[in-house]
Amino acid sequence: MNSPLSLLLFMVLLLSFGCGDDDGPVQTRFTGPEVALGNGKAYSVVLTDQIGTPLALGVEFTPQALVGLPTGSPFPPEFMLSLPNGVEVPPFDHLTLDWNEHGHEPMHVYDKPHFDFHFYFMPESEIERIGPNDTVGFNQPLPPQNLPPNYLETPGGVPQMGAHVVDLQSPEIAGTGPFTYTFIYGKYAGRITFLEPMVTTEYFLTHPDLKVPIRQPAEWQEAGYYPASLHLAFNERTGLYSVMLEDLAWTDKD
Repeated sequence: MNSPLSLLLFMVLLLSFGCGDDDGPVQTRFTGPEVALGNGKAYSVVLTDQIGTPLALGVEFTPQALVGLPTGSPFPPEFMLSLPNGVEVPPFDHLTLDWNEHGHEPMHVYDKPHFDFHFYFMPESEIERIGPNDTVGFNQPLPPQNLPPNYLETPGGVPQMGAHVVDLQSPEIAGTGPFTYTFIYGKYAGRITFLEPMVTTEYFLTHPDLKVPIRQPAEWQEAGYYPASLHLAFNERTGLYSVMLEDLAWTDKD
Protein backbone atom coordinates (compact mmCIF):
# COMPACT_ATOMS: atom_id res chain seq x y z
CA MET A 1 0.00 0.00 0.00
CA ASN A 2 3.09 2.23 0.09
CA SER A 3 3.71 2.29 -3.68
CA PRO A 4 3.00 5.55 -5.58
CA LEU A 5 0.22 3.84 -7.56
CA SER A 6 -1.46 2.54 -4.42
CA LEU A 7 -1.25 5.95 -2.80
CA LEU A 8 -2.78 7.59 -5.89
CA LEU A 9 -5.68 5.14 -5.93
CA PHE A 10 -6.27 5.73 -2.24
CA MET A 11 -6.41 9.51 -2.76
CA VAL A 12 -8.85 9.15 -5.68
CA LEU A 13 -11.15 7.00 -3.57
CA LEU A 14 -10.94 9.43 -0.67
CA LEU A 15 -11.83 12.38 -2.90
CA SER A 16 -14.72 10.44 -4.43
CA PHE A 17 -16.25 9.70 -1.04
CA GLY A 18 -15.72 13.30 0.04
CA CYS A 19 -17.57 14.66 -3.01
CA GLY A 20 -20.47 12.31 -2.34
CA ASP A 21 -20.77 13.54 1.23
CA ASP A 22 -20.74 17.20 0.18
CA ASP A 23 -23.05 16.99 -2.79
CA GLY A 24 -25.48 14.31 -1.68
CA PRO A 25 -26.32 11.15 -3.62
CA VAL A 26 -24.84 10.91 -7.10
CA GLN A 27 -27.44 11.53 -9.80
CA THR A 28 -27.40 10.88 -13.52
CA ARG A 29 -29.11 13.38 -15.80
CA PHE A 30 -30.77 12.40 -19.07
CA THR A 31 -32.29 14.86 -21.54
CA GLY A 32 -34.74 14.28 -24.38
CA PRO A 33 -34.71 15.72 -27.90
CA GLU A 34 -34.77 19.51 -28.04
CA VAL A 35 -37.89 21.24 -29.37
CA ALA A 36 -37.98 24.84 -30.60
CA LEU A 37 -40.06 27.00 -28.24
CA GLY A 38 -40.34 30.72 -28.92
CA ASN A 39 -36.82 31.98 -29.59
CA GLY A 40 -35.39 29.23 -27.40
CA LYS A 41 -35.73 25.52 -26.77
CA ALA A 42 -37.28 23.02 -24.38
CA TYR A 43 -36.70 19.36 -23.62
CA SER A 44 -37.58 16.65 -21.12
CA VAL A 45 -35.29 15.76 -18.22
CA VAL A 46 -35.02 12.61 -16.13
CA LEU A 47 -32.80 12.26 -13.07
CA THR A 48 -31.87 8.82 -11.78
CA ASP A 49 -29.74 7.43 -8.99
CA GLN A 50 -26.58 5.40 -9.52
CA ILE A 51 -28.48 2.21 -10.36
CA GLY A 52 -30.96 3.86 -12.73
CA THR A 53 -33.93 4.36 -10.40
CA PRO A 54 -35.90 7.46 -11.50
CA LEU A 55 -35.80 10.32 -8.99
CA ALA A 56 -37.32 13.22 -10.96
CA LEU A 57 -39.02 13.92 -14.27
CA GLY A 58 -39.67 17.27 -15.87
CA VAL A 59 -39.07 19.98 -18.44
CA GLU A 60 -36.24 22.45 -18.86
CA PHE A 61 -36.29 25.48 -21.17
CA THR A 62 -34.12 28.47 -21.94
CA PRO A 63 -35.06 32.10 -21.10
CA GLN A 64 -35.33 32.81 -24.83
CA ALA A 65 -38.29 30.38 -24.92
CA LEU A 66 -40.40 33.03 -23.18
CA VAL A 67 -39.83 35.43 -26.12
CA GLY A 68 -41.23 35.07 -29.62
CA LEU A 69 -43.98 32.63 -28.66
CA PRO A 70 -46.74 32.02 -31.24
CA THR A 71 -49.54 34.58 -31.36
CA GLY A 72 -52.96 34.73 -32.94
CA SER A 73 -53.69 31.01 -32.94
CA PRO A 74 -57.32 30.04 -32.12
CA PHE A 75 -56.03 26.91 -30.39
CA PRO A 76 -53.09 26.64 -27.96
CA PRO A 77 -49.99 25.44 -29.81
CA GLU A 78 -48.83 22.10 -28.39
CA PHE A 79 -45.20 21.04 -28.24
CA MET A 80 -44.44 17.33 -27.92
CA LEU A 81 -41.57 16.37 -25.60
CA SER A 82 -40.37 12.78 -25.82
CA LEU A 83 -38.70 11.13 -22.86
CA PRO A 84 -34.92 10.70 -23.13
CA ASN A 85 -33.99 7.83 -25.42
CA GLY A 86 -33.73 4.53 -23.59
CA VAL A 87 -35.06 5.92 -20.29
CA GLU A 88 -38.34 4.60 -18.89
CA VAL A 89 -40.34 6.17 -16.06
CA PRO A 90 -43.59 4.20 -15.83
CA PRO A 91 -46.43 5.08 -15.92
CA PHE A 92 -45.32 8.18 -17.88
CA ASP A 93 -45.38 7.88 -21.67
CA HIS A 94 -44.59 11.39 -22.93
CA LEU A 95 -44.89 15.09 -22.09
CA THR A 96 -46.49 18.02 -23.87
CA LEU A 97 -46.19 21.76 -23.35
CA ASP A 98 -49.17 23.93 -24.33
CA TRP A 99 -48.78 27.69 -24.73
CA ASN A 100 -51.94 29.65 -23.85
CA GLU A 101 -51.43 33.18 -25.15
CA HIS A 102 -54.61 34.50 -23.55
CA GLY A 103 -55.15 31.76 -20.99
CA HIS A 104 -58.31 29.68 -21.14
CA GLU A 105 -61.58 29.01 -19.34
CA PRO A 106 -62.82 29.65 -16.77
CA MET A 107 -62.52 33.38 -17.28
CA HIS A 108 -61.15 35.47 -14.42
CA VAL A 109 -59.45 32.31 -13.14
CA TYR A 110 -57.09 30.92 -15.80
CA ASP A 111 -57.32 33.73 -18.38
CA LYS A 112 -53.67 34.74 -17.98
CA PRO A 113 -50.85 33.89 -20.40
CA HIS A 114 -49.50 30.58 -19.15
CA PHE A 115 -48.08 27.17 -19.95
CA ASP A 116 -49.80 23.83 -19.37
CA PHE A 117 -47.32 21.00 -18.81
CA HIS A 118 -48.96 17.62 -19.42
CA PHE A 119 -47.25 14.51 -18.09
CA TYR A 120 -49.25 11.81 -19.90
CA PHE A 121 -49.70 8.20 -18.83
CA MET A 122 -51.59 7.41 -22.08
CA PRO A 123 -49.76 6.97 -25.39
CA GLU A 124 -50.37 9.63 -28.01
CA SER A 125 -52.33 7.22 -30.23
CA GLU A 126 -54.96 6.75 -27.50
CA ILE A 127 -55.17 10.45 -26.67
CA GLU A 128 -55.85 11.29 -30.31
CA ARG A 129 -58.97 9.10 -30.22
CA ILE A 130 -60.63 11.23 -27.49
CA GLY A 131 -63.35 13.16 -29.33
CA PRO A 132 -65.09 16.46 -28.55
CA ASN A 133 -68.40 14.77 -27.75
CA ASP A 134 -67.07 11.95 -25.60
CA THR A 135 -69.14 12.98 -22.59
CA VAL A 136 -69.24 9.46 -21.16
CA GLY A 137 -65.45 9.25 -21.00
CA PHE A 138 -65.09 12.82 -19.74
CA ASN A 139 -67.67 12.52 -16.97
CA GLN A 140 -67.05 9.00 -15.69
CA PRO A 141 -65.94 9.64 -12.09
CA LEU A 142 -62.76 8.44 -10.52
CA PRO A 143 -63.19 5.79 -7.83
CA PRO A 144 -63.11 7.54 -4.42
CA GLN A 145 -59.75 6.02 -3.49
CA ASN A 146 -58.22 7.48 -6.68
CA LEU A 147 -59.43 11.04 -6.11
CA PRO A 148 -56.78 13.19 -4.38
CA PRO A 149 -58.00 14.97 -1.22
CA ASN A 150 -59.54 18.41 -1.75
CA TYR A 151 -59.67 17.97 -5.51
CA LEU A 152 -62.83 18.43 -7.62
CA GLU A 153 -63.76 16.64 -10.85
CA THR A 154 -65.01 19.22 -13.35
CA PRO A 155 -67.70 18.41 -15.96
CA GLY A 156 -66.90 17.98 -19.63
CA GLY A 157 -63.46 17.77 -21.11
CA VAL A 158 -61.07 18.67 -23.91
CA PRO A 159 -60.76 16.60 -27.09
CA GLN A 160 -57.45 14.79 -27.53
CA MET A 161 -56.72 15.44 -23.88
CA GLY A 162 -59.34 14.48 -21.28
CA ALA A 163 -61.13 15.97 -18.28
CA HIS A 164 -59.63 17.99 -15.43
CA VAL A 165 -59.59 17.52 -11.67
CA VAL A 166 -58.78 20.85 -9.99
CA ASP A 167 -57.17 21.71 -6.69
CA LEU A 168 -59.73 23.35 -4.41
CA GLN A 169 -56.90 24.75 -2.27
CA SER A 170 -55.31 26.71 -5.12
CA PRO A 171 -55.67 30.45 -4.44
CA GLU A 172 -57.48 31.14 -7.73
CA ILE A 173 -60.09 28.49 -6.90
CA ALA A 174 -60.34 29.17 -3.16
CA GLY A 175 -60.62 32.93 -3.80
CA THR A 176 -57.56 33.76 -1.70
CA GLY A 177 -55.28 35.04 -4.46
CA PRO A 178 -54.52 35.23 -8.19
CA PHE A 179 -53.42 32.36 -10.39
CA THR A 180 -49.65 31.96 -10.53
CA TYR A 181 -49.30 28.18 -10.66
CA THR A 182 -51.41 25.15 -9.85
CA PHE A 183 -51.26 21.36 -10.05
CA ILE A 184 -54.11 19.57 -11.83
CA TYR A 185 -54.93 15.91 -12.37
CA GLY A 186 -56.26 14.70 -15.71
CA LYS A 187 -58.68 11.83 -16.18
CA TYR A 188 -60.56 9.90 -18.82
CA ALA A 189 -63.01 6.99 -18.53
CA GLY A 190 -62.61 6.85 -14.76
CA ARG A 191 -58.82 6.70 -14.81
CA ILE A 192 -56.09 9.22 -14.03
CA THR A 193 -54.38 9.81 -17.37
CA PHE A 194 -52.06 12.77 -16.83
CA LEU A 195 -50.56 15.15 -14.28
CA GLU A 196 -50.57 18.85 -15.16
CA PRO A 197 -48.68 21.74 -13.60
CA MET A 198 -49.91 25.07 -14.97
CA VAL A 199 -47.64 28.12 -14.59
CA THR A 200 -48.04 31.73 -15.75
CA THR A 201 -45.30 33.40 -17.76
CA GLU A 202 -45.45 36.25 -15.25
CA TYR A 203 -44.56 33.86 -12.44
CA PHE A 204 -41.64 32.38 -14.37
CA LEU A 205 -40.22 35.90 -14.80
CA THR A 206 -39.94 36.21 -11.00
CA HIS A 207 -37.20 33.53 -11.22
CA PRO A 208 -38.87 31.20 -8.71
CA ASP A 209 -37.33 28.45 -6.66
CA LEU A 210 -40.42 26.86 -5.18
CA LYS A 211 -40.90 23.27 -4.07
CA VAL A 212 -44.34 22.22 -2.85
CA PRO A 213 -45.87 18.86 -1.89
CA ILE A 214 -48.29 17.11 -4.25
CA ARG A 215 -51.42 15.72 -2.64
CA GLN A 216 -51.78 12.17 -3.92
CA PRO A 217 -54.75 9.82 -4.05
CA ALA A 218 -55.00 7.11 -1.42
CA GLU A 219 -54.38 4.58 -4.20
CA TRP A 220 -52.95 4.76 -7.70
CA GLN A 221 -54.51 2.71 -10.48
CA GLU A 222 -51.32 1.26 -11.89
CA ALA A 223 -47.86 0.51 -10.61
CA GLY A 224 -45.25 3.15 -11.27
CA TYR A 225 -43.12 6.04 -10.06
CA TYR A 226 -45.23 8.88 -8.66
CA PRO A 227 -44.05 12.33 -7.52
CA ALA A 228 -44.35 13.68 -3.99
CA SER A 229 -43.24 17.22 -4.94
CA LEU A 230 -43.52 19.86 -7.64
CA HIS A 231 -40.45 22.06 -8.11
CA LEU A 232 -40.59 25.28 -10.17
CA ALA A 233 -37.21 26.93 -10.55
CA PHE A 234 -34.87 29.24 -12.39
CA ASN A 235 -31.27 28.10 -12.04
CA GLU A 236 -28.98 31.13 -11.85
CA ARG A 237 -25.93 29.01 -12.63
CA THR A 238 -27.26 27.33 -15.79
CA GLY A 239 -29.72 30.05 -16.79
CA LEU A 240 -32.48 27.49 -17.29
CA TYR A 241 -36.08 27.30 -16.14
CA SER A 242 -37.44 23.96 -14.96
CA VAL A 243 -40.74 22.35 -14.03
CA MET A 244 -39.93 19.10 -12.23
CA LEU A 245 -41.94 16.31 -10.64
CA GLU A 246 -39.59 15.28 -7.86
CA ASP A 247 -39.20 12.71 -5.09
CA LEU A 248 -40.48 9.94 -7.35
CA ALA A 249 -41.29 6.76 -5.44
CA TRP A 250 -42.39 3.38 -6.72
CA THR A 251 -45.95 2.44 -5.84
CA ASP A 252 -47.37 -1.01 -6.48
CA LYS A 253 -50.87 -1.43 -7.82
CA ASP A 254 -53.22 -2.32 -4.96
